Amino acid sequence: MACYTAAKSSQSRPKVTLILDSPPPLTLPARFLMPHFVIHIWRDFLRPILLAVLLVVLFRSFVWEPFRIPSGSMEPNLLVGDFIFVSKWRYGYGPFSLPFLSLFVDHDSARMFGIPPRRGDMVVFRRPNNPGDILVKRVVGLPDDRVRVTGGRLEINGKKVARTELAHSMYQETLPNRVRYPILEAYGDNAWNDNTPLFRIPARHYFMMGDNRDNSLDSRIIEEVGFVPESHLVGPVVRVWFSLKRSGFFPFNIRWNRILRPITEIEARTIREHGR
Repeated sequence: MACYTAAKSSQSRPKVTLILDSPPPLTLPARFLMPHFVIHIWRDFLRPILLAVLLVVLFRSFVWEPFRIPSGSMEPNLLVGDFIFVSKWRYGYGPFSLPFLSLFVDHDSARMFGIPPRRGDMVVFRRPNNPGDILVKRVVGLPDDRVRVTGGRLEINGKKVARTELAHSMYQETLPNRVRYPILEAYGDNAWNDNTPLFRIPARHYFMMGDNRDNSLDSRIIEEVGFVPESHLVGPVVRVWFSLKRSGFFPFNIRWNRILRPITEIEARTIREHGR
């Protein structure tokens, strides 16, 4: 603000003096003052978001991790478009269980805590010769087992695994520990990988096979997958939590009968629906 005053000089001529007043200080509402504003943003916006992200990371790392099924190698039990949960704690924690852990520890490091896989478990694991690839197969051979396939029939330690026909090209296999599940033999019992040499499984390794026997890249192909080290296991499949058909529009392509279903329930239902 400017204020003008006038004064008379000795020659009776008016003298003008300019007095400048400083402007009033700029004030902001209290909530926009820097300390209060930052606290407000952190408390009401950033902190809840960071806590939610942290909980998701911890859940995925230590409890259950979601995956999507992109191929039909595990049909008829896992379908293309299924979204599954894998238990991270069941087998304990290894180099490929926790995010980025494989960058700092040896890939052959032993697992911490947990229990070993049992025969018949459906397992997600890292491909041994290319850990960037994630596969899902079924454990059919344990350490020190002798496994081979002859005429499409799985043999473990010199004995053929019991097999019952359910429908055309679909069978039920029953492993020695009485775990049973359906499999597909799309091209019969003499397809490209229905006759293999005898495999002796090394210590701390597992033999994996897909349920869709004629359309699966698994341990039968030594140069591609071979024996899977226990350190490369991510965890067993425990549940299908969502499923989408490959054709159709959302939400009409949702497979409602597969949502939140345990994998054991899906296997039993498939056997029941196709059993004779």
